[in-house]
Amino acid sequence: EMDVNMEGFAELSNFAYLTRSTCRTLKDVNDVEFFERRILAMQTIGIATDDMRQVFNVIAAVLNLGNIKFDAPPNNSEGSMVMQECSSSIELVAKLIGVVRKDLELALCNVSRQTMKEKIRSPVNVRMASDNRDALAKSLYGIIFNFIVETSNVSIGYRPEVKLFVGVLDIFGFECFKMNSFEQLCINFTNERLQQFFNSFVFKLEEQLYDREGIPWDALDFPDNQDSVDILQARGTGIFAILDEECMVPQGSDQGFCNKLGKQHRGHRRFDEIKTKPTWFIIKHFAGPVGYCTDGFLDKNKDQLSNDLIECMGGSSNDFVAGLFRKDIKYAEVLDKDKAKTEDKRVGGKKKKYTVSSEFKDQLSSLMDIVDLTEPHFIRCIKPNPQNEADRYDRKAVTEQLRYGGVLQVVQVSRAGYPVRINHHECWDDYKVIASPAVVAGLKHLDDGKLRAQKLLEHLTTDLNIPKPPHGLSWAVGKTLVFFKLPAFERIKFARLELLIKSTTLIQACWRRKVRRDMYKAIRLFTRHVQALIRTKQSRMDLQERKTEKAATKVQALGRRFNARKHYLRTLQKVVRIQAWRRGIAGRSCAKERKLYVCAMKIQRTFRRVQEQTVFSTLLRSIRVAQERWRMHYAKQQMKQLKQEAKEVGALMAKNQKAQEQAAELRKRNEEMEAVHLQLSSEKKSLLARIKQLEDQLQEMQQQMDMAKQEAVDAAQLAADAAQAQANSEALEGMKKSLEERDNEVSALRAEMEKLKEGNEQQREELKGAEARYQQLLKSTAMQSMANLGGSGQINAAAPQRQSVAPTRVGAKLASNRNVFIQIVGSVGVGKTSLLEGLIKEHDPTQLQKFYEQRPNLMTHHQIQMGERLLKLLDCSGNSRAQHLVKEWFSRSMWVCVVYDMSAPRSLEHALEMSKEVTAAGAKLILFGNKYALEHGEAAKVDVMAAKDAAVRNEGIALESSALVEAVRMALSATEEAEGIDPQTGQGLDGLSPDGNRKSSISAAIDSVKSWFGAADRQGIRSANQGVLRPSLKGTKAMKASRREGDANADLRPVQELQDSESAVTCIAFGQERLHRAYILLATASKDGTVIIYRCYRTEMEIAYLADQDFPQDDDAQAGGAPPADHSNIAVHSRLVGHARAITSIFFNLLEDQLVTTSIDKSVRFWNIDSGEMLKVFTDSSPVPVAAFLPFNPQVFVAANSNAVLRLVNVQNGMVLQKLKVETEVRALKFDDTGLFLLAGTKSGSIHVLEASDSSTLKFKFKVQLARGGVTCICFVNAAYGQPPCLLVNTSDSSATIIDCTYGPPAGVLTNLAVRHRVRVAHSLLPLKCCYSPSGQGYLISGSEDKEVYIYSLAKGTNYKMQYLKHHQVPVVAVATNLQDTLLASADSLGRIVLWRRMDFSHIPD
Repeated sequence: EMDVNMEGFAELSNFAYLTRSTCRTLKDVNDVEFFERRILAMQTIGIATDDMRQVFNVIAAVLNLGNIKFDAPPNNSEGSMVMQECSSSIELVAKLIGVVRKDLELALCNVSRQTMKEKIRSPVNVRMASDNRDALAKSLYGIIFNFIVETSNVSIGYRPEVKLFVGVLDIFGFECFKMNSFEQLCINFTNERLQQFFNSFVFKLEEQLYDREGIPWDALDFPDNQDSVDILQARGTGIFAILDEECMVPQGSDQGFCNKLGKQHRGHRRFDEIKTKPTWFIIKHFAGPVGYCTDGFLDKNKDQLSNDLIECMGGSSNDFVAGLFRKDIKYAEVLDKDKAKTEDKRVGGKKKKYTVSSEFKDQLSSLMDIVDLTEPHFIRCIKPNPQNEADRYDRKAVTEQLRYGGVLQVVQVSRAGYPVRINHHECWDDYKVIASPAVVAGLKHLDDGKLRAQKLLEHLTTDLNIPKPPHGLSWAVGKTLVFFKLPAFERIKFARLELLIKSTTLIQACWRRKVRRDMYKAIRLFTRHVQALIRTKQSRMDLQERKTEKAATKVQALGRRFNARKHYLRTLQKVVRIQAWRRGIAGRSCAKERKLYVCAMKIQRTFRRVQEQTVFSTLLRSIRVAQERWRMHYAKQQMKQLKQEAKEVGALMAKNQKAQEQAAELRKRNEEMEAVHLQLSSEKKSLLARIKQLEDQLQEMQQQMDMAKQEAVDAAQLAADAAQAQANSEALEGMKKSLEERDNEVSALRAEMEKLKEGNEQQREELKGAEARYQQLLKSTAMQSMANLGGSGQINAAAPQRQSVAPTRVGAKLASNRNVFIQIVGSVGVGKTSLLEGLIKEHDPTQLQKFYEQRPNLMTHHQIQMGERLLKLLDCSGNSRAQHLVKEWFSRSMWVCVVYDMSAPRSLEHALEMSKEVTAAGAKLILFGNKYALEHGEAAKVDVMAAKDAAVRNEGIALESSALVEAVRMALSATEEAEGIDPQTGQGLDGLSPDGNRKSSISAAIDSVKSWFGAADRQGIRSANQGVLRPSLKGTKAMKASRREGDANADLRPVQELQDSESAVTCIAFGQERLHRAYILLATASKDGTVIIYRCYRTEMEIAYLADQDFPQDDDAQAGGAPPADHSNIAVHSRLVGHARAITSIFFNLLEDQLVTTSIDKSVRFWNIDSGEMLKVFTDSSPVPVAAFLPFNPQVFVAANSNAVLRLVNVQNGMVLQKLKVETEVRALKFDDTGLFLLAGTKSGSIHVLEASDSSTLKFKFKVQLARGGVTCICFVNAAYGQPPCLLVNTSDSSATIIDCTYGPPAGVLTNLAVRHRVRVAHSLLPLKCCYSPSGQGYLISGSEDKEVYIYSLAKGTNYKMQYLKHHQVPVVAVATNLQDTLLASADSLGRIVLWRRMDFSHIPD
């Protein structure tokens, strides 16, 4: 790419030189495209950018020179001056070629003559000034042409010591027009020389053939054009010599030149004159006579600039123009007069005058000298018609081209010898038929083909009376061929043709007789067959007539029946139509009345709704205004109170005491609640005992009632006896009364038992509510106690709890780094992107173009203006392989909108699984059901209640709609409610939330005061002393006995060594840790350009750490076989071979299915990890130290080269989207966890911060000077353990630096980098790498040049304690840890890679 300054160029119609022709455009020619091709061609042959700009300036100067016009001054008719309207053109020309306008105008309008004493300048007339202008334009164009030709020859790389070469000579053909001038004479002279060479070449070929075949020949038969060449180039008497002489003569003229030609060459066979045209002469060329007009010959031959113009150009301030004029030998004698005088003395005092003809002859002679030394091959191009049309042949034009191209003369040369040549066998086969049978029979048995052909031709010469030519033979028999003169060949050919005609006539006669006889037999047979067919047809016609008569009768019957039925149906239709008309009138009347009734109801309903809605809206606005004013008033009071409390430490200590009192009061309340709980438990036990007693009584009474019933049955049996019935009637009545009393008692007991059960159930529910409130009180109390006493370390060590997603307000400080308002996720095909597109179209259409450009990305940030609020939204892809990237953003988002399709049950299952991870990450949940498919006719196939239940369990929101704006509004409403201050607790945004996630500014101040007095977090110190890496391998008793007590890294052991070559390892990287359960990949790159990917199998402890994590490529892992029993069986996954020199960086792409490598062989390569196939190669103009993918656009990567240029490149088409120039070479690139800021470390020790403003653009933010040595590695560490996000940076000044990253204001924007601490690392020459281990409270791990692996603790209170691992024998170049933090890899400069693991001895008893 380059910027072309088009100053001086304009439309074609603005230039006089370009408007002399009527042809302005060419068919199918794009001027812009051809201009770009010429730029590319000039770059290809090596023309520098500055030289190209100078070339364009000179071309523009030539075009503007043609616009300069002259006029005679008012006081001098023989002088000249530039017209006033052309002053802008001459001013632009002077600027483009670097001369003063006044000097240029004087040189054009004046001429200087040198006398013995002085130099005289005199004006020239208008015509001579115009000639000076045209000569200057031609000279400028000529030196530019010579410059391009010279540059092209240099770029070809011609080596003079090489004697063999291939050249292509493309020349004009012979020209003969109505008006021929000096140009046609030069072109035709060139064609004469080339035709002379061609004739001599053909002559040599003929001579070689005849000598090879042993055939006698006469060289006088061949034509020669040497006299035509001599008349043109002969020294002294040639036309060009006479022309040069006439140019030197004072007062020489074209007429005088023509007269001298006539006097010198009158009577020459190649020269002629035209009596009626005294200024014309004729040259008889090999292609025909051509008449030349001598008008303007002398001017065209001189073509010299005046000395004034040469000196003006030589004194140009433009070094390019002045240098070209000084290099040209024609102008050097004027510009370098001292050197010219020295040359004149050396050559004898004569100064050579350069003319066009002399220069042309010299160049042609040089060309012919080169051509004479080559083996030529000739190609003649014939144009079939002047219109360039297909299937059209212009005989006259083709004949003229053949004549002017010298082809006819070639034929003449060929015919001068033996033009017809055939071999011996063909001669015998073709011409034995015209010889007598006796001679043929005698010669048939000869084996010598030459002798047989010669005998046959001798017989035919006598038999056919073949004529003998005046020179040589009519035919000759060579060693392999038979040669014929044209008369002899035609005599033999015609004799054979006559015999063939006679034989053909006889054969045709016999064949025609046979054809006619066969035709007669066929006609007779066909006639008999046709007669039989006609008789058969007649019989069929008679039968068909009888059938037709019968069918007509039947058709008539059917027709009459059809007419009758049609009449009946028509009558029936009319009757039905009348009935329908009558019923329609009645129906419309009823419908009209119904419509009036419905419309009246709708109007009434609408009016009532509007009344209620107006009242509600007014009330709602009033409530909101009151809430805002109250919250603002209360916030101001709290702010004043907090500022007053923060002025002195004593107040803070008082607050601390008050917080302890509050904790004591809460503990007291806890004890009271426990007492209440115990009391409720005892009441519950007594109620259960009472219920048991009542149930026993009920059972006893039931037994008594059964016994009474049995007695009643017995009494009824006895009542059968009449006498006994009378006697026992009184007893029966008494029993009935007792039964009724018992039934009443049972009913009362049952009612009482039901009441007791209802009371019991009510007490149970109250007890459950009390227990829930009690548990909630315990949780909040524990959190408050931890916030007041333990500090941030205890809160982080507790179980993961939900963080508040309320955005910050004035005076509030958000504890988390959630800088995304809503993150939109879901499975593939649920309509996330369409919902977001509708939201943008409705509320912020200006963002649509950016939305469409970034649509293919895996994750895309959008800032949408909704009313007065600017919302940050993150659109995430549903690609299963990118889910680990999506889930990382749950902890950085306030709300996560999980979208599912209401017509796809699997999408709801995926959404429910993802909602658990959203809740675990501390973000607010929105389960959004997309109703787009339902609105377009599909049925609902998901359980909406299940979605709502899941949202309630996760304390989220569930809604169903086809517009995303509803979810956004609900999120905004919930966020605004969360921004308010609770008047009962007196805590706002900076206070401790009910979830216990954030602490007030008072608590933070108390923690800082505690830290002054040494109250460090004991739990944090204990975790910091755990050592680097998590345990991943069970140790033995011997290992436990040999370890050193008190050394945290005593359990860290080297478990495996890998070495593929002795070339130094430059960088290593782990990958595919979320794709396979059985193994992970370790990619290593070497100095010799090879990349090896190892398969590292997980240990049992590592697999246990994974729990129930989902691995999308577990099938691939199973296809590869189960993991080996021994974890040390590391296999080579693939080898990547393609780089020729050292690899500078390697990294996996976002989906981890490809590996990207950069190298000092000026390339960036993409590899398939499984097959090792090279997928793409991007080349640069210089070595590439490092590259990185844009986190939200996997189609774009940024690469740095050693020319201090950052390039953003599209992976699909290789297009460079952006170039950024940096002050020095960039050697390290790293994006922060937001993916919006790129950190670039340079060779000079500075770090540039660049912002990814969109998915394909970077812009500089700020720069921090870090060290004097170059930056070799940057590692970004997320915020953890009360520490802000930081960078781990290796620099070649023997140090590693921990740099804190400051975000905001505004929120989420990286605003500053501050050095936290520097640690010593032996590092001065090699490009060492570092990494981070999150074990404990974090560790910095770095390679070193003193053969050790350095480990620095980042925990608070450890004072950056240094430890080291010894195992390597040479400098350690690169280190890396896996995602589980269970495996450490270190590589050295001899190609050895060591794997480290921490041993676990918990299974071994002490």
